[in-house]
Amino acid sequence: MERPRMIRPGIFSIDAATDRLRGVFDAHNEALIAHQVPVDAVFFGDSITEMWALDVFFQGINGGLVNRGIGGDRTVFARRRFEADVLQLHPRLAVINIGVNNTWDLDLSWDPSQRREPEEIEDEIVDDLAAMVRRAREHGMAVALCSILPTDVPFKGTTAARNALILRANPRLQALAAEHGAVYVDYHARLVADDGQTLRAGLADDGLHPHVQGYQIMAAILLETLREAGLEAIARRG
Repeated sequence: MERPRMIRPGIFSIDAATDRLRGVFDAHNEALIAHQVPVDAVFFGDSITEMWALDVFFQGINGGLVNRGIGGDRTVFARRRFEADVLQLHPRLAVINIGVNNTWDLDLSWDPSQRREPEEIEDEIVDDLAAMVRRAREHGMAVALCSILPTDVPFKGTTAARNALILRANPRLQALAAEHGAVYVDYHARLVADDGQTLRAGLADDGLHPHVQGYQIMAAILLETLREAGLEAIARRG
């Protein structure tokens, strides 16, 4: 077997979280391409995607599901690895969920000079996701653009500002999806508390990463949304 020509983004060499799995993903991508394995959906994002046990929550699903989530990843780096981890695998569907890690720049109490304004962070998230959605649509694949989840991180004094940013960003993501013929998956509406901003109690141990009950809700929302949109890239057997 000849080795296929591969897209390899390399490492970013600035202590970027996305570098952690670069070698693993390159090896797995090469195997998929060399063996011409059909990919029905790539789940692309940060730790919320990486920690999602797709083989458990989507048992009985037709087709191949690939997880390309990296804990700590931000949209600026995700945008740069999108061609390698999504486009070259030619999935029928890209499920994109990323953006919350950009908002840690609201904190940075140890170096206030690096702190950024909410508007700048929000624009960065939307601009980077717009570029990814456009590229996916240009390659003829369906896109499920997911809302950023609400948070309730008790040791972060900026939770209110973070959730307010997320509330502003999500409608822009919904409009972005509509503009490019993508599907908007609204996890936020079903995971938020009665205040309309904070992550509902009992869905995450740390106020950020869903546990089994949170992921169960997310899986149901995703399948329901795709079914309503007539997308069969992920479908239950039988």
